[in-house]
Amino acid sequence: MARRVVIDLMTEDNTRKAKARTIATSAATDVISTRYVGERGTMLEVIAERIEADTVVGKIRKEAKLRDAKLISVGDQN
Repeated sequence: MARRVVIDLMTEDNTRKAKARTIATSAATDVISTRYVGERGTMLEVIAERIEADTVVGKIRKEAKLRDAKLISVGDQN
């Protein structure tokens, strides 16, 4: 069963959002989809067969320099 992870990137900077998306897809296994969600598109939704949400958020904070990024939800995707 796939996992759905939503991360609030807390930025509207497209360069940093793109870097965060790259980090998330690199850390996940068998990515099904990634997209920006939310009113301003500041949240990143990743659906993958396997993903360690805490690790991904930590990498995004460090590598994309998005220190305010936070994990919003983790759940199973049907």
